[in-house]
Amino acid sequence: MGRARPSMQELIARRRRAGFVGRSHERAVFRRNLELPPEDEHHRFLFHVHGNAGVGKTFLVREFEQIARERGALTAYVDESVDSVPEAMGTISRQLGLQGRRLKELDRLLAVHRERRREAEAIAVVDAEPGEPSAAGLVVARAGLVGLGMLPGVGAFAGALDAGQLAQGADRFRASLSARFRSQEDVQLVLTPERVLTPVLLGELSEAASTAPWIVLFFDTYERTGPFLDGWLHEVITTDRYGTLSADVVIVTSGQRPFDTARWGGFADFMTDVPLGPFTEA
Repeated sequence: MGRARPSMQELIARRRRAGFVGRSHERAVFRRNLELPPEDEHHRFLFHVHGNAGVGKTFLVREFEQIARERGALTAYVDESVDSVPEAMGTISRQLGLQGRRLKELDRLLAVHRERRREAEAIAVVDAEPGEPSAAGLVVARAGLVGLGMLPGVGAFAGALDAGQLAQGADRFRASLSARFRSQEDVQLVLTPERVLTPVLLGELSEAASTAPWIVLFFDTYERTGPFLDGWLHEVITTDRYGTLSADVVIVTSGQRPFDTARWGGFADFMTDVPLGPFTEA
């Protein structure tokens, strides 16, 4: 039986790649990096692509991904479709699974996290103090969620609450969770999911790294995802708080702004800054 004919999308992608003659230097640097062992002092573990909207950042990142796959790497691509660290982990696990490397324990814990979070959001409303007006009870309940960072995108609401409301709501919410959930791990999966999930992610990435020359993780639209991903990535890469990260992992971030020098300025020896100006045919 003959090989299946390529789809329209595949043919379009091939033609676009064939015509993509720009950014040759950036592509060569990334390609060369995957030819160097992690122990080589010239190898870089982190690339940060940045430039104004419309300069071709995402297209270059996708080109990097194709280069990595051509060298046998496992890859995962995360963009603004996620709005939390656990969601980013879920995207990584799902995409690695499509390449034959499911992160089974991480998937299990993510499912528990999602279920417990839904329960916790219901608890926050149901557990308003008896006898208090429903509006006030809702404020305190939502204050608990806001105070613990569980309601993204509610900056205006958070600004309307004083520190006492936030503290009262958060304390009551913690107590309610501890009373409802038997497992302390379940409580942590609601309050601080990164502490439970990240060590599992790193462990399973290390196992996956034994089956491929590289694992390359791409975090695009970093101007949107960086506010919740950047601190976590910094800890994962530069500290052992969550365990060790395989040296066969390369991370690529891409956004409109340069990296925060206050956070990353001391780590120039393991990262490559990739500033992009307007596209030129070069």
